[in-house]
Amino acid sequence: MKRHLWFLLIMVGMLALLLSACGGAAPTPDPAALDAANAKVAEAEAMAKDAQATAEAAQADAAASQQEIEAAKAEAEAAMQEAEAAKAEAEAAMQEAEAAKAEAETSEEMAAGDQATLAFWNMPFVTQEVSPDYVLQWEEDAKVELPNIIVDNFYGPGKYKDQRDKYLLQAESGTPDVIEGLLEDTAAYVQTGLIEPLDERFAAWDESDQFVESTLAPLTINGKLYGIPYNTNARAMVYRKDIFEENNLKVPETWGELIETSRKITELTGGETHGLFLCSEVGDPRAPQEFISWYYQVSGGENMFSVGADGTITVNATVEQFEQVLTLYDEVFKTEGVEYPGVDPNVRGTGWPVEDPGYVAGKWAMAPMGPWLWGRREESDIAKDILENKTGIAPLPVAEGGTPATYLEVKPIMLNANSENPDAAWELIKFITSKEKMGQWLADSGGIPARKDALELPEFTESDIGWWLQGFANELPKSVAQAPINWGPVSEANMRAVNFVIYDEQTPAEAAQWLYDTIIELNENGEL
Repeated sequence: MKRHLWFLLIMVGMLALLLSACGGAAPTPDPAALDAANAKVAEAEAMAKDAQATAEAAQADAAASQQEIEAAKAEAEAAMQEAEAAKAEAEAAMQEAEAAKAEAETSEEMAAGDQATLAFWNMPFVTQEVSPDYVLQWEEDAKVELPNIIVDNFYGPGKYKDQRDKYLLQAESGTPDVIEGLLEDTAAYVQTGLIEPLDERFAAWDESDQFVESTLAPLTINGKLYGIPYNTNARAMVYRKDIFEENNLKVPETWGELIETSRKITELTGGETHGLFLCSEVGDPRAPQEFISWYYQVSGGENMFSVGADGTITVNATVEQFEQVLTLYDEVFKTEGVEYPGVDPNVRGTGWPVEDPGYVAGKWAMAPMGPWLWGRREESDIAKDILENKTGIAPLPVAEGGTPATYLEVKPIMLNANSENPDAAWELIKFITSKEKMGQWLADSGGIPARKDALELPEFTESDIGWWLQGFANELPKSVAQAPINWGPVSEANMRAVNFVIYDEQTPAEAAQWLYDTIIELNENGEL
């Protein structure tokens, strides 16, 4: 509008100039018209300013609206996040409610008597290798630490041979769920598919790194772990140090010295205390362990068998090695021409149930032994005095020209492959082999735990058992674990050969040949 007025005025001026140039007189502008025009211009300028102000106001309103929109959007996003958080809280609350419900249902089931009932067979609880007081405490602890499990207080038939034989017959029924035993039993149970591999369970256990590696290796067959070790030891010799000191006797270091000293003690005591005891019962678990200790010394510490990667078994033993071992038995049991035999002839064909109580009663002065004997110190004042004050521990005497070596014992806890409650059974195994339970068990019975942390318990560090355990632990570096074969028929053959000799039915050479031929046949027939 303003530009139009200025254009109009310019045109009027140009017209006046044109007329003047043409000689005509310019008309005099009408003041009223000029005032009116100026008023129009002013009005137009005012209107333009108003329009500009209106536009600026509208622009400011738009900016404010945009900010309001952004703020509203932010509020909406915050509200959405709050809603998501509330949803998550609600889901968590629901999960907690479900867990509480499940726990309540479990409690109701327990109250209704739906706990898993498990059978745990083990020899020490039956034969009192551990004290009855300890067994009672173990049972109470199990109730507290395993509230979902009832452990049957029938702990099996007792002796390892009876336990093994009965397990082989009835394990498919699912009973017992958990079994303790000897290293020699493991391969037999694996061959018959009666124990479950524990690799995955053990690897997932956050305490698996506490176990001594050398105790796991013998229980690993074809790359799978079939038992959790709880007890380990090396065979040594206990001897009556009071008798040796009183009679100025040297602790024997060779087989020849063992034969001579055992006969001498029998003579010095008038037969009241025989010099030596060796297990010789067919079927006794301790007897073949003693036999194999002597065998390792004449084999250079090598195993009687080798097992190839394909499972092929090779017999490494020789007739000559067997003859050396059997000659030792012949000499210490000999009565013909020997007035004072090293071993009481009345205990021929007996095993550990005679050996252990006989030693703590003072009936023999030397015996191959493991740390479990400590558990018998509470049997009588005599037993306590003999074990705590009158016993020394020494390495087994070594064959002339032989290698210092001895039997490594590893006792496992195994899971029945047919158990109806394998998960509960695994929880029981973890309880049995926990730091505290393993330590307390072996401190009571006198054993070396298979866990490193268990040896740090006060039961070991602050008690009188330290010297005792150390005496057997000293033999661990020279101990040899048995090959993973079925040792049952081999152990029986070993002890039958011993009995041929000690009952004078065969000479050591004849019995050695019989034993070698028998083992070769067992291997060829696939019985190992």
